[in-house]
Amino acid sequence: MSGVKNVLMLAGLFPDEIRNEIIANSKYNTQFAADALQWSILKGLSSYYQQIEVANFPFVGAYPRLNKSPFIKTFKFGGRNIRGNNIGYLNFVGYKNVDIYRKAKKYISEWAVQHPGEKVILIYAAYLPFMKAAIAAKKYDSSIKLCLVLPDLPQFMNKHSGFLLKLFIKKLIIKLQKALISMDGYVLLTKYMADNLPQGKRWTVVEGIFNDQANTAPAPEAVSDKRVILYTGTLARRYGILRLLEAFGLTDNKNYLLVICGDGDTKEDINLAAEKDNRIIYKGSIDRAEVLKLQQQASLLVNPRTAEGEFTRFSFPSKTMEYLASGVPALLYKLPGIPDEYYNHCYSLEDISVSALAKKITEILSLDPMVLAEKGRLAREFILNNKNPEKQCEKIYKLIEEIE
Repeated sequence: MSGVKNVLMLAGLFPDEIRNEIIANSKYNTQFAADALQWSILKGLSSYYQQIEVANFPFVGAYPRLNKSPFIKTFKFGGRNIRGNNIGYLNFVGYKNVDIYRKAKKYISEWAVQHPGEKVILIYAAYLPFMKAAIAAKKYDSSIKLCLVLPDLPQFMNKHSGFLLKLFIKKLIIKLQKALISMDGYVLLTKYMADNLPQGKRWTVVEGIFNDQANTAPAPEAVSDKRVILYTGTLARRYGILRLLEAFGLTDNKNYLLVICGDGDTKEDINLAAEKDNRIIYKGSIDRAEVLKLQQQASLLVNPRTAEGEFTRFSFPSKTMEYLASGVPALLYKLPGIPDEYYNHCYSLEDISVSALAKKITEILSLDPMVLAEKGRLAREFILNNKNPEKQCEKIYKLIEEIE
């Protein structure tokens, strides 16, 4: 299948040519999740277009506080039906966004001249330099249509302290919301995001894309009396990890183990709990290969994030796909941002009391191991067959082709 439009993607990818360099130079919060989603989008869309051009400005922190490098280099990269251009920029704090805006605007203008006919710019994330550059180009070439991939709503993206920083963020959000009006279509993580966007525009929901070649089917579980409950991910208080700790404390089965991997603001609480209960094992931050291995060896994967807080309507925990794809049964709370179809392939809870969580864990782990294995197997098939890049990006392809 081949689309009729010329497609340019404004992206913040980590190409293989500089990926290790980016990781080595980053001082804080390397955006691996954003990188993975963008590559998945490109991979999926390359099944529908003979060529997708990419203007890439890697999403890295600014020098010197968040990154060791003041410069990002220029080079070409690519893959099947992908023509990538990594565009170098000055990474100095206070200037990088200006430089990215200017270079993106210049690149788009040249691309538009070279590609007569219908054109769509796919913009990744509500990043103001990208949006402003694309909007400016559209003013001079009405054949350009703008489609925004929106993983986060601007008003929920940042929570900062400090008067001046809060004032800056408030002004930035106003500018972003104004820029949203100029978009012609949106790719959203949840349907509820559409309630906060300009009405009358086309949109589709792509809650995530599973494109993890390292995630393999679990090996047959070794015969053991131990039942391993596993949590992997950010240890943020608002994600419910302390609720899981408390619920596990209510279980009295000596053969239950709670294994926790990750980092966050509850790390000390977890260490204290592990000192009091030798069934709790905290492994800290470990590499992804080890995380996947632990998932496949577990008896039950748990995500204790509840529907408390408005932000849950606008987010889809990426852990959901990862857990279900592991082939191991998963227990999730029902969240508004997770489509109903997922709950056919996992165990779920709505009651957010600690006692209900403890009871549910015990109930699941009391089931026949063959029943649990079948639950995990069907969940994995659901993700691999329905949430792969080609399947999910068919929605984006249709949206792009429908934009007039």
